[in-house]
Amino acid sequence: MDTIRINSWSGWLGSVVLAATVGLSGCSDGTDGAAGTQGPAGPNPIVKSAIPDTVVAEIDSATVATDGALTVNFTIEDDRGNGFVGLATNQIRFTVAQLIPAGADGDGEPSKWQSYINKTEQAPTDPLKGPGTVDQFQANSETATQSGSYTDNGDGSYSYTLAANLKTAAAPALVYDASRTHRVAFQLSGGMPATNGVYDWRPSDNATTAIETRNVVSKLACNSCHGELAIHGGSRVETGLCVTCHNPGSIDANSGNTVDFKVMVHKIHRGSLLPSVIGGDPYKIWGFRDGEHDWSNVVFPQDIRNCTVCHDEANISTPEADSWRMVPTIQACGSCHDDVNFGAPVGDPAIDHQGGAQADNARCTECHTDSVPALSISAKHLDIVTNNAVLAATLTAVPEAVRVNTPAAGDIEVDIRLTLDGVAVTSLDNTTGQGGVIGKYKYGPDNGALAINWDNGTGYQVNDQLVDLNDCAAGGAGLFTCAKTGVLTGITAADVITVTTVDLFLCVDGVSLINCLPDGSGNPTVKQVPVPPTFAFFNGDGTAAADGVVYDKIGADIDSCRNCHSDNQFHHAASELTQCKTCHNATRSSGSRTVGDLKRHVHRKHSGLDEDELDVADIPQDLFPNKVDNCNACHASGQFDLPILQNKRPSIARNGVGSDEVYISPTAVVCGSCHIPTKLGYINPMLSGYVDPALTDPMSDKEIELINHMSLNGAVFAGLDAEAATNKESCSTCHAIGQVAAVDKVHTLK
Repeated sequence: MDTIRINSWSGWLGSVVLAATVGLSGCSDGTDGAAGTQGPAGPNPIVKSAIPDTVVAEIDSATVATDGALTVNFTIEDDRGNGFVGLATNQIRFTVAQLIPAGADGDGEPSKWQSYINKTEQAPTDPLKGPGTVDQFQANSETATQSGSYTDNGDGSYSYTLAANLKTAAAPALVYDASRTHRVAFQLSGGMPATNGVYDWRPSDNATTAIETRNVVSKLACNSCHGELAIHGGSRVETGLCVTCHNPGSIDANSGNTVDFKVMVHKIHRGSLLPSVIGGDPYKIWGFRDGEHDWSNVVFPQDIRNCTVCHDEANISTPEADSWRMVPTIQACGSCHDDVNFGAPVGDPAIDHQGGAQADNARCTECHTDSVPALSISAKHLDIVTNNAVLAATLTAVPEAVRVNTPAAGDIEVDIRLTLDGVAVTSLDNTTGQGGVIGKYKYGPDNGALAINWDNGTGYQVNDQLVDLNDCAAGGAGLFTCAKTGVLTGITAADVITVTTVDLFLCVDGVSLINCLPDGSGNPTVKQVPVPPTFAFFNGDGTAAADGVVYDKIGADIDSCRNCHSDNQFHHAASELTQCKTCHNATRSSGSRTVGDLKRHVHRKHSGLDEDELDVADIPQDLFPNKVDNCNACHASGQFDLPILQNKRPSIARNGVGSDEVYISPTAVVCGSCHIPTKLGYINPMLSGYVDPALTDPMSDKEIELINHMSLNGAVFAGLDAEAATNKESCSTCHAIGQVAAVDKVHTLK
């Protein structure tokens, strides 16, 4: 039996071998025959790429045909620069919008995006799905499955012709105008990395530069606080995409609220401080599948008037960022000031617009741009924030000397010099003069305090050791001597004393310092701004500490904190973590079974598990704008590795009646802050169920399982002393960076 070989033809799936049985000897001479003619090329099957961790996706061009059909050409590459092949039609979704120029809808009207793809959302029939009763028009998007004109070129490049036709789009009052800027955008989904493509062009000449874009806020500005803002399931990450759907005229049928970007985003960020919310009307939007989103508990982590946090005029990618102060509108201003009546006056000066009724935005610029300084948006917002910071810095409080009298007893005297706008403070009388503008009425009637602590090499030894400035004796020329007994018991000459101010505020009206005017409950009736702190370090014998001595046992990065808290307005007028640590250190405990250590306090508050952050249903709320497990949001490199290097002492919590205290090992404190809802002071592995049911609710099975895991690896709960909870944990064996379950692997780091 001989074999006849057939050459492989291009396009065939493989070599074809044809075996033929030849019945007669001599029919073949045993040599190969002549090569056959090359056949035509067959279809080249696309082999789909493996989905990488990240992709780069860009729209290369967009073309509108004479019949109104829009074709988009785009490219997707993996994290190695290779073309991504095999993107399915249900893994990409498109939006397209036209930019209506300023003034096109009437004098004074700003520019706006209007979507070509739209739908009608049905009003809810179930009152639990919202109070809306009217069907509403909404911008929408389309997946590539809706057209069929989808081409995968097999090299990472694609083409798609949208089903939505730009000349026949069912959008209110939207007529295709090739001379105006258009934007097409897409989102990748279906398991693909969250990626958007955004492309602006003018169809009349295909220009992509020197065209209007209405780029007012950037993703970069949002992500300074949000880390990676990812909405609608996490696949929408570019503000340029967001505005193609969140147009004026798009309404949530469930609530009746607009989803116009400039209104919705302003209202979300003011949240709990919206006048309407304070008045009892929650701010809600119903989203995908009628999912309810209540933004009434949002707290903006800095002064809401700091508009440039989001509208960064220095960012070249947002050339129209100055719109916040140069293009005032009823919609934008009324989003935060939602108690202002812009219509016919009702005779109530508290709500009537002071400039009279405004039917539209035609006259807004007459009063509220920089051309009218007294009434400008700048003057009423950013200028106040900036001026308050300048006013706060006019008070200086410089500790000049420390005397430790009878070290064993811990008695101490501190000399501090106060000046207000360059003038020595002679009196701290908190009703008139210099003392009248200095106040801490939110926390008591005194005019600020000194925080005093000492470090013996392991960390601060006491907490909440305050000397009220009102208790200090005036010595003339701004010098005050502050004395307190028993605050540094056991200090030695080798230890380092830290002295800094806390609770030190100045009262302002946005223009100048004013009297604090406390009300009957001890709260201020005016705005207070925190005074920048001054730190002084002394040796335990009272001599000045060597240059460069700092307290560095802090596991977080203050610069990272300021990504969100840029106005430095923290608890008790603290603006530096060292101030916080003088009180919130490992020695701080609470009668409420909580750990007061900073490593617990901040983690738990940001995770939404803090007892003060629970709603009436006792359900934890995530109030952190970033991903709660994004350690990079607060920590510099190396600050979240294990074993803990900075704040590594066990922490104290109250347990039982009276002053009984227990010690919890440091990693258990940190990890338990986010992963164990039960207060750590209640936990005792020696008890059945690990807690006393007479004192607190039983722990969940998940909590018990976690505590079992932690305890088996050395974590200590209910330790009798610090030694019992020190150097016991072996968490770093598995969870140190580089190990199998490293903290940087099991958390979402961005």
